[in-house]
Amino acid sequence: MRLISTLIILFSGLLTLTFTSCQSEEGAVDVSKVSVQLQYIPFYKEFSAMDSNTVAQGLVQLEAKYPDFLSFYIDTLLPFGRIEKPYTDAEHIVPIRNIFVHKDFRALNDTVNQVFPDTKKYDEGILDAFKHIKYYLPNIALPNKVIYFTSCLNKWTCFTNNDQLGVGLDMFLGQGFRPYQAIGLPEYALINHTPENIPVWAAKAVYNNVYEHDNFNKSLLDLMLLNGKEVYYLNKVLPKKPLSLLLGYTPEQFKWCEANEPLIYNFFLKDNLLYSKNYQDIMRYVAPAPNSAGFPAEAPGNISTYIGYKIIKAYAAKTGKDLPAILNETNLMSLFQASKYKP
Repeated sequence: MRLISTLIILFSGLLTLTFTSCQSEEGAVDVSKVSVQLQYIPFYKEFSAMDSNTVAQGLVQLEAKYPDFLSFYIDTLLPFGRIEKPYTDAEHIVPIRNIFVHKDFRALNDTVNQVFPDTKKYDEGILDAFKHIKYYLPNIALPNKVIYFTSCLNKWTCFTNNDQLGVGLDMFLGQGFRPYQAIGLPEYALINHTPENIPVWAAKAVYNNVYEHDNFNKSLLDLMLLNGKEVYYLNKVLPKKPLSLLLGYTPEQFKWCEANEPLIYNFFLKDNLLYSKNYQDIMRYVAPAPNSAGFPAEAPGNISTYIGYKIIKAYAAKTGKDLPAILNETNLMSLFQASKYKP
């Protein structure tokens, strides 16, 4: 079983359509005839609806209904660690029984159900993203179940697990949800935890299941191109989303990048920073942060991804290669040179 989780620290963008310069740069393609079958499971409602007096009975019923998910949910997604079966054993399920009488758990469930009385809007957003993925990347195996859950703020956003896409609704309650600060989410990242982000995290989860990479022994150029590939993919499969959101920037930060693209690129050329493999140096420009070292306060963190996206876009325009060919290109230096990128 392979699990790829998409963690909370990857984005800090804001969905807003009032800035036309932040709109997706991809033209729409017709996916109306692309067939994707998805089953949507409101597990969060069924779990939270269990009676605290009959938790064992409720768990047995859920296990019969979701045999491939319940134990994974309890042992991995919830913050208790592994709970031994059978769930009919009163001693084994004490941690689960306890949360049902805890006021914070009840308050969290109330908030989740208030923000998400149903998931129809997000069902449609995920389906549209998956249709675009299948259109552009027909050989990728997509999940056929979307399971909405809550993890007691255990920092699960979206993940793929075999044929399942898991969506942790308690991590999409909006930047004004105060408990996020209590669990250590930085201020600049809170903007990322809004309901509108759900299809983006879903598309990223699918991507990371196939194209995941590590940062070990990579140059700044390597990492900006790898991250740029991901944004290029997102811009293809989520054409209605603003590019600022896909990059993880606020609209204002994106506008600053658009106005200062040569300045950003020349900064990386200076002192051969572009080819540096000094982890401490390059992480200042590829990791989520409130800003980037050496740049004005208006500039975003993870600023190198903007240039990486621009290089990938230039490469696509120069070579005419399709999305699978671009994503499967492993010779990053060759890609960079072939792009003829000039801001």
